[in-house]
Amino acid sequence: MGLDLTGDDASKAEEQKTEDTTETPAVEPSPTPSVSAPAAPPPEPLDALPTDITQEDRVKSVQRKVYRKAGRFELTPLVSFSINDPYYSKLGASLRGAYYFADTLALSARASAMQVLPSEDVRTAKRAFQSKIYHSVPQWSAMADVEWAPLYGKVAFLNSILHFDGYLLGGAGVVRTQTSALEGRSVNIGADLGVGMRFVAKDFLAVNVALINTSYVDQPLGTSKGAIQNLMTINAGISLFFPLRSTGKEGE
Repeated sequence: MGLDLTGDDASKAEEQKTEDTTETPAVEPSPTPSVSAPAAPPPEPLDALPTDITQEDRVKSVQRKVYRKAGRFELTPLVSFSINDPYYSKLGASLRGAYYFADTLALSARASAMQVLPSEDVRTAKRAFQSKIYHSVPQWSAMADVEWAPLYGKVAFLNSILHFDGYLLGGAGVVRTQTSALEGRSVNIGADLGVGMRFVAKDFLAVNVALINTSYVDQPLGTSKGAIQNLMTINAGISLFFPLRSTGKEGE
């Protein structure tokens, strides 16, 4: 008797083949979330940029003059006193007018009246040494000058900004002295040379200070010889400009 195992082997093989052909559903892995950098904000439009910079905040590389003098007239009353005579002091008052052809160039005229006062040294010399001092006695003068102002700037004064300019002057005119009234005498020819500073406080107002030497030839009383006289004075006054408003104010 023999066992027939072919049927069992065939059924097993068929079962195994059935299991192998059965597809197992594939499980897809869940996607890993990607980490990325935050996106940059979009640029602001030009209209949104700050616009609080005004005209006054801008600084120009070359500043324009604020107080222009071209085409303006300057009128200046002055007081003056001499500084180069130890025996006789000369006190005076002047009126000066100037017209500016350009900011740095002007033609001026100055009329002055003077008074001569002896110092204590004169009384001492006459009383103790019986000395005679021959001196010129100027009474008035009229001078015409050309003024050139090459210097312009600003200075801080008492929490304010003052504009200033420096100028040179030179000219000629006449000087009347005590001996001009004598027979055969007349007014004396004179010449001016000086420097000055002008400090502008307003469009129409400035403080004017000048050191001026006026030279002339005079023959004082008591002597028969003429000599060159030098009258060096410090002059200070207030300048008024016309028209009253400067045309360069927008350059400040």
